[in-house]
Amino acid sequence: MVATTATAQAAETEYRLTACAHATSITLETGADLTVFSNEFWYIVVPPATPKVFENNTAHCVSYNRIMQGKVTDMGSCRWTDPAGDTFIGEYVDAPDKPGAWTFLSGTGKWKGVSGGGTYAPVAMGKPAADGSIEFCSLITGKYTLPQ
Repeated sequence: MVATTATAQAAETEYRLTACAHATSITLETGADLTVFSNEFWYIVVPPATPKVFENNTAHCVSYNRIMQGKVTDMGSCRWTDPAGDTFIGEYVDAPDKPGAWTFLSGTGKWKGVSGGGTYAPVAMGKPAADGSIEFCSLITGKYTLPQ
């Protein structure tokens, strides 16, 4: 007699969304060879998004940034909240000469057990609303998986 166990395969889902943000910066050090600062961001996903579950999600992010010899390194974490109040957290890294990379870390509600990642790139940059701020939109694409 052979026993078998059926396991549900989680489906991988592609995503594509545009998120626009307001960010503030705090500079720790600035000089000819090195600039170090942090950013705090507030995002909203602009409809349409694929899949629709991302539409009108908001995010709060914090980052660490370093500019050495004209090359930018940026890393941080974001907590995204969907309109139902479920959240997911991820981290991102923007290293010199590489595309920005995003990784899902954890989630609640419908996002519990989320995994996957993708890339992001700026698609619009506006005039700062105030000194020390940044206004921009990014295209974020990739794949994620939720447990069945």
